[in-house]
Amino acid sequence: MKTEFWVAAHLTGLFEINDQYDSLLEIGSRGAGFSIQRGVKTSIQKTDKSTVVVHFDDVPQPASRTLITQKTIKLLLPESKQWNFEIHHQFEIPLSSGFGASAAGALGTAFCINEFFNLGLSDLELFQVAHKAEVLTKSGLGDVIGLFQGGLEIRIRGGAPGYGETINMIKNDDWKVATVSLGPLSTSSVLSNPRKREIINRTSSELIANLIKNPDFTTFIHSVKEFTHRVQLCSPQLQTILESLPTQIIGAQIMLGDALFIFYTNSDELSDVQLPFGTIQPEEICEQTVRRLN
Repeated sequence: MKTEFWVAAHLTGLFEINDQYDSLLEIGSRGAGFSIQRGVKTSIQKTDKSTVVVHFDDVPQPASRTLITQKTIKLLLPESKQWNFEIHHQFEIPLSSGFGASAAGALGTAFCINEFFNLGLSDLELFQVAHKAEVLTKSGLGDVIGLFQGGLEIRIRGGAPGYGETINMIKNDDWKVATVSLGPLSTSSVLSNPRKREIINRTSSELIANLIKNPDFTTFIHSVKEFTHRVQLCSPQLQTILESLPTQIIGAQIMLGDALFIFYTNSDELSDVQLPFGTIQPEEICEQTVRRLN
């Protein structure tokens, strides 16, 4: 028998780092983003091995590549006991590219373990465990609370669900969104860089304040474009693509990844986008971000 959950991916367009707190549940980020109808399937089942093995797309992984899953397990199960089970993550999204794969994997792991071992934790408690795991491994700050709300969100106070605060972003326009992933970018390398942190927070504060006053998708699109331009976290290849986009399309960097948002109103416009490599993936907004699969 195995237990399996699906968790949506979450994309961030702009963010402000709020990690000056002692409590892991208060650490987080302000900003804005949305959940999509692609994500991560996570399952758990017992094995005969006297250890925990984590698989990515059916391939066993070394511990160094599964830090977020291992941390989630340690937050839920006592280390003094020997465990013999395996976790499988099936990814519908690219890894280390700003698609919130670590948050989705942590949440899937938490929900699977809670049910498999009859821990009796609430959904809120499981989201908080995943948030702690993200903070401890420097994998992310705002994806978990974004997934807790679902859909389009503005994070007006950083922190885990129950501590941070979000509001709905209004979608009353014709804009559609697609994504392109060019490759990985280390979230921890950015979060640990003092100069980049200062630029990010100085730039985002003004843009988030304006977005809270005008909480609609059109304002979000123009805000993330401005944020991308000012924080200068793009790789050269991503910058080249952004500069070459047709005038009717708005592009911006997905935070934090070597990947981009493409905002458009007519699907025919996507054929005008020139890419050296990578595939344009139209996305759909997801409201229900956690689903049991069996």
